[in-house]
Amino acid sequence: MFDTHKTNVGAFYKASHKEHKPRCKALNRLLFPALLVAAIMLFTQSCTSTPKIIQPGRSGKNLKKQVCITRFDDKKRFDDSYLEQPFQDRLLDALLESCKKPIFVVPGQNEFPAALENLPMLETGFVDNMAIADIGRQNGFNAVVTGVISDIRQKDEISWLTGDHSYFQVTITAEIYDTQTGAKLLDKTYLHEVEVDVDQATESEKETDYFDIIAIEKVLKTIVKEMHADICDTVSGLPWLGFIIAAEENTVTISAGKKVGLKAGTHLNIYQNDQTITGTFGNQYRIPGPLIGELELTSVSEHQSKAILVEGTGAVPGNSVSLK
Repeated sequence: MFDTHKTNVGAFYKASHKEHKPRCKALNRLLFPALLVAAIMLFTQSCTSTPKIIQPGRSGKNLKKQVCITRFDDKKRFDDSYLEQPFQDRLLDALLESCKKPIFVVPGQNEFPAALENLPMLETGFVDNMAIADIGRQNGFNAVVTGVISDIRQKDEISWLTGDHSYFQVTITAEIYDTQTGAKLLDKTYLHEVEVDVDQATESEKETDYFDIIAIEKVLKTIVKEMHADICDTVSGLPWLGFIIAAEENTVTISAGKKVGLKAGTHLNIYQNDQTITGTFGNQYRIPGPLIGELELTSVSEHQSKAILVEGTGAVPGNSVSLK
């Protein structure tokens, strides 16, 4: 038996624009930023949490997206030794088994950034979404998954009609941050419970945590099954984007390389991405901008690429890139 609470904050817009065929592609590139600005501005006036932004597909289907999964914060502080780590392991195993499109980066791997060992926080007490996005961009991530184990409790029900019942309940929240904008792509709370049949326990088992552990294992299995499906669906639908992390004259460095499928000679479009707005509680959001140039990759290593500017001017760190 379970109950799931889901929070999806955001806006969906439809727009049409008639233009000559040769300019359709460019207009589509320019139309989305305008809609995104409107969506985020609406959020800052009427919402109290990070907006959920759904982006249209772009080219780059043959490139692998990198997604970072941070440690889930255990707010309940309920014996990490058999709750937090097993949960992380189960979630990752499920994602690796059934979610083939993204590359997942997790704590303990060399690619996992030390800056995400502890999530950056604002003075308001909220997670610093822009800091998470900036760290993700520097490391070539398209999204960052965070979470909180917020509640674990045992509930006892006493009834002369149905008899006494005992339940274990676990509440875990998962969030996915888009590194291009800093907005949330997913914000969902998973609440599940399972009944503990104490009558089946031996006297020695009743004196230990045996049945507590069995109950928690059952709850975790249910939550992982649902959560991994949501995470996979969300990140698999993202377009691949790269990010410029250094620029000098006509040469730039991108935080993506062979690991995601880039090759020397590949051409990339450059997009302005330096405008931000501030939300109600101090959270900032980056506004995707227009097409401003074109790059050609000259050398590609495992995690980074060098490129030269072949069209346009003014490529700077922070600009996003996609396949031409």
